[in-house]
Amino acid sequence: MRLKTRRRFVLPMLTAVIVALCATTPWARQHGGSPLSPIGKSEFTLNEKKISVVYSRPSIRGRKIMGELVPYDQVWRSGANDATTFVTEADLEIGGMPLFKGSYTLFTLPSQKGWKLIINRQTGQWGTDYDANQDMGRIDMKVDQLSSPVEQFTISFVPEGDGAVMKLEWEHTSASVPVKGRMPGAPPPSPPGTAEVALNGKKISVQYSRPSVRGRKIMGGLVPWEKVWRTGANMATGFTTEADLEIGGLVVPKGSYTLFTIPSAKSWQLIVNKQTGQRGGDYDEKQDLGRAEMKVEQLSGPVEQFTISLAPAKGGAVMNLDWENTRASVWLKEKR
Repeated sequence: MRLKTRRRFVLPMLTAVIVALCATTPWARQHGGSPLSPIGKSEFTLNEKKISVVYSRPSIRGRKIMGELVPYDQVWRSGANDATTFVTEADLEIGGMPLFKGSYTLFTLPSQKGWKLIINRQTGQWGTDYDANQDMGRIDMKVDQLSSPVEQFTISFVPEGDGAVMKLEWEHTSASVPVKGRMPGAPPPSPPGTAEVALNGKKISVQYSRPSVRGRKIMGGLVPWEKVWRTGANMATGFTTEADLEIGGLVVPKGSYTLFTIPSAKSWQLIVNKQTGQRGGDYDEKQDLGRAEMKVEQLSGPVEQFTISLAPAKGGAVMNLDWENTRASVWLKEKR
């Protein structure tokens, strides 16, 4: 009887101690207590249209932040937990980059030499789910050292001129970029383009979008090596032929297709895909008709706006893809 009584006393006491200890741990603060990285929201109004950022706000808590918790030269979620959301009711220019009204995700690329703001069209994902193929662009940020530390990561809009400055501040670092409204009638950031050529009276055409360099590193940066690229911007790049073709040795029956590429530092591959009408980031390898090797050259001068051209050549035509200092090309001829 004495043993049973002791068990009845000890077990509830142990349970109470465990509950008390758990209540003081970080786990408890994340699971029912005060969250370690609470939700934050910053917004401002531009010409009666709202621009807002929703993000999570981690704290230093005695840790080394820049270069450690936030590593240099790696894409950072710019907060914690879910990806940081940016919503604008107005067409904007952010650091000189045009941006249509809509919803986006913000990432950053911190480094000791400078920061870049990454605007990504994918939304609703976890903060570490980053797809470079969904990037709208990367923008240089101004970086300053703060005189006193900021304990909790903060994104704010500070009114300035006819817009605002968006500031990201944590520890001793402030990274900022100007935000302002776009002028009515301003051209779209990646306008549509068309290239055409006729082979024996049969038309071959490419429909694509034309992004610009705008001070960014393109090859190996905005266009990453060894990954499938939409070969333009916005909607997938369309290719239509009225003739049966050979493209770099790949047989392509007459019809409509989508073009992708796989750029690398040494060579490029052109991908002819049977799926059509999708956004440029929607690539299904199972729909590939095939791949063709492309010739890569360095241009003597930079090309600001991505350009696809179809030029007549002896026995057929050549398709050139020019951007920044790179040209990738492939031969086309009618299949006999």
